[in-house]
Amino acid sequence: MTRLDDAASAPGDALFTPRFWLACSVHFSGAMALSLYILFPLFIRHLGGSELVIGLYAGITGASAVAARWPVGRWLDTQGRRRVLALAGVLHVGAWLGFLSIGALGVRSAAVVVVYGLADGALFASYFTYASDIVPLSRRSEGIALFGVWGILPNGLGPLLGEFLIAHGGFHVFFGVGAAFAFVSLCLSQLLPETAGPAHTHAARHAPSAGIFVTRGLLFVLCATFMFGAAVNSLFTFLAPYSYARGRGSVGSFFMSYALAAVAVRVFTGRLPDRIGLRRVLIPALVLYATGILLVPHVDDALIFILVGMMCGAGHGYAFPIFNVWTVEQVSPAFRGRAVSWFTAMFDLGNTLANPALGAVAEWAGYRAMFTCSGLGVLFTAAAVWRRK
Repeated sequence: MTRLDDAASAPGDALFTPRFWLACSVHFSGAMALSLYILFPLFIRHLGGSELVIGLYAGITGASAVAARWPVGRWLDTQGRRRVLALAGVLHVGAWLGFLSIGALGVRSAAVVVVYGLADGALFASYFTYASDIVPLSRRSEGIALFGVWGILPNGLGPLLGEFLIAHGGFHVFFGVGAAFAFVSLCLSQLLPETAGPAHTHAARHAPSAGIFVTRGLLFVLCATFMFGAAVNSLFTFLAPYSYARGRGSVGSFFMSYALAAVAVRVFTGRLPDRIGLRRVLIPALVLYATGILLVPHVDDALIFILVGMMCGAGHGYAFPIFNVWTVEQVSPAFRGRAVSWFTAMFDLGNTLANPALGAVAEWAGYRAMFTCSGLGVLFTAAAVWRRK
């Protein structure tokens, strides 16, 4: 066996190792920068962009992230995890610094967003490939869930911090702080030990490139992940401009409750999917998420708005790691980097394909229709998972 197989497959291995905590630190600092991008639509609006333009920029981000996945997935398997983390980290820092030079919407702003999307896609795939390497097989769902805590928690902290930075320092300070978080993550990533040893990279280089798509099971998981990812991205892209358009103001409390709920279910019930089965937990999680999205345009009370955020966060807290584990179980270790890359790409593909369309729906039919379409898509996904044997 390779080092990679040993790390992931030994059922007696401890989960909470120094390597695990260092990987969580890399994930947290990188995700803090990524979560600040939730407020990037406010910058687009500041420059005069409409809801349709916001959707188009979200689509550009997602398209770039998806485009990164094909080479990144193979590089993770053939070149190792640390090299990809280094390259993605440099692009991430460069993108945030590039935002500082944007004064109007146009070619330059689109180009910087492309760089950001490439970095986002590469980092997302790299983080969860590395996590899949180091968590014990018998605790895979729990391990991925707890690792993911350090990515979901910034989704609550980032918007609160971002709103404070924009209000008191403007967008230049906002972008500078994003660059600082990205730089810290880059530095920490280079302290991680490599998990893909020579035997693994050799096997990956000589394996057929289409090997990860040999089963219908993997294709089904990827399609279901796309539907869920489209809904998640629609909420993260459009909630801020929707709230400000309605005069509701800050969305920081929503995303904080979202993040805390996701963290709570992962910390206190993280072993549940491993014990009772992935599908038994995934279906109610998807229904809960869909219900939250459907309620968003109908809620005006601040407390209920926070509760809706908790519903969405709890659904996300279960669904994402289950989809991740379900994907990894479909492939051999030699294809793990590619499989996780395509799994994470499904979230960004939702950005690319769904968000421009949803932005058009929001502009022409209203946000209520847009959020309804998004929520119904998740309900359809839950029904498909329920019908699958």
